[in-house]
Amino acid sequence: MSWNSSDSEPSAKLVGKNGVLEERKSPGVKKRETEVYVGNLPLDVSKVSEKASGEGFGKTAAITQLASKAPADLCETEKPRAAFFAVPLEMRGSFLVALLRECFQDLSWLALIHSIRGEAGLLVTSIVPKTPFFWAMHITEALHQNMQALFSTLAQAEEQQPYLKESAVQRGTRCLAEYRLGDYGCAWNRCWVLDRVDTWAVVMFIDFGQLATVPVQSLRSLDSDDFWTIPPLTQPFMLEKDILSSYEVVHRILKGKITGALNSESHILKFEESK
Repeated sequence: MSWNSSDSEPSAKLVGKNGVLEERKSPGVKKRETEVYVGNLPLDVSKVSEKASGEGFGKTAAITQLASKAPADLCETEKPRAAFFAVPLEMRGSFLVALLRECFQDLSWLALIHSIRGEAGLLVTSIVPKTPFFWAMHITEALHQNMQALFSTLAQAEEQQPYLKESAVQRGTRCLAEYRLGDYGCAWNRCWVLDRVDTWAVVMFIDFGQLATVPVQSLRSLDSDDFWTIPPLTQPFMLEKDILSSYEVVHRILKGKITGALNSESHILKFEESK
């Protein structure tokens, strides 16, 4: 994958290894008031009122027809209930600290991304559907340089890296696996093994924020520190007012403003998209 330095503006086209990623108005974004908590599962309270069963609807209609109308001054308008979302496990500080220690032996990246503010262009690399959380590359000149250096190094080295023996694949292994860039084809990228089940490995693609389950025998060695000097290219974000409802936004550019950080996880930046 390459990215020309002339494309430094957020509105520019992004040239990939197997195609061109163009800026488009992001589809699949819905307005919603959101609140966030750290827990095991997301809880969308608004769905309680949105997904009433047919039986419940029939009973409600019958009761409405039979009941006498309440005086207008006794009726209160019910306020819309906010949706609550859990912070995804792979975005939590404890998870990222473990990742940075095992892969990079350096935690400074967390402090660096925490300080970003203001107008920004974000290249979305992964989303958590039906929530406001997503991973994206913050488009800057430094990102251009890191992408060019990393991807050219991996492209040159991929054929020389041996496939890992099955016994070598375990939690915490740094390795190389094929990552699919949507319709733009596949490329070998850095990943970290989270777990192993028989002949399958659960990995996280460090530079895309994407989890995947891949065959153990498909992983190549990438344990040399030379491949881990460039910090992760992508970072976690949260839409301040919207949720992401479609994967179509992945590999597209969002333009807007970074307005602050999430209180419970200060490395997750809040983003407000320009309309």
